[in-house]
Amino acid sequence: MDRVHTQPARILRRGIALTVLTLTLGLAACGAPAGAPAEPDAPRSPTHSPTPQESSAMPSTPSPADPSAPGAQASTLLTVEIRQSDTAEPVRYVLECSSATPGPNTTLPNAEEACATVASLGASFFNALPDRNVACTQQYGGPQTASITGTVDGTQILASFALTDGCEISRWNAVRSILGTGGAT
Repeated sequence: MDRVHTQPARILRRGIALTVLTLTLGLAACGAPAGAPAEPDAPRSPTHSPTPQESSAMPSTPSPADPSAPGAQASTLLTVEIRQSDTAEPVRYVLECSSATPGPNTTLPNAEEACATVASLGASFFNALPDRNVACTQQYGGPQTASITGTVDGTQILASFALTDGCEISRWNAVRSILGTGGAT
């Protein structure tokens, strides 16, 4: 009987997620804000990751540039949320890095490698828009999803990850040291 009652909630959550995704992609198709650099070869993303100009209106984690914030010396301060399925509770971690060295607030396993990955990729990877000219293999890597929010070298980021096709699996693998292996990747 519980399964019968949870099914409508699951359908409602999926419907809301699809609506948000549709609106986000529609806004992304309208073009980048004036003055924002175009990134035609950016990795594909299931949702629009905001540019720094758009990010200023979003709630944020404490900024390392704020001297009163915990970890004020960090060049990276991220919140990582990983869900094993759409019904699973998210697992949350903090990644704080000063260069490639984990900070005291870090709770993410394998933090040294994760800090090196963030330093190597930079904020532009996380804020990249999908390249609509790239065809992605239609393979499924698993139900896992993740989000990474916060700041990298003073640039606010908001990125979503999934394992829904070849492009998304490739993006996930690029930050495997942060997100783990996911499903069948």
